[in-house]
Amino acid sequence: MIRIAEGTLRWGYHIAATLQACTVSTTDGVRTLTGTVVSADAFRLAQQPLTFVVTHPTKAWAWPIHSLQVAGSALTARCGPREP
Repeated sequence: MIRIAEGTLRWGYHIAATLQACTVSTTDGVRTLTGTVVSADAFRLAQQPLTFVVTHPTKAWAWPIHSLQVAGSALTARCGPREP
């Protein structure tokens, strides 16, 4: 499990949502992202492809999003392996 303080869901270069208190975990081969939505653009969240991006001072991590659900401020998504 990876705990992440803050990240963004991106549709291309557009920010679809900003997330806080995120985790990326793998159970039985299924990779899941969970987080709290701080801000979101409903139109952009409905577009494909979406990517979850976490930036660091020297690099960024990115996971492709395969499906997502938002209930209030809680987001759960199924994602692929981290892109290099």
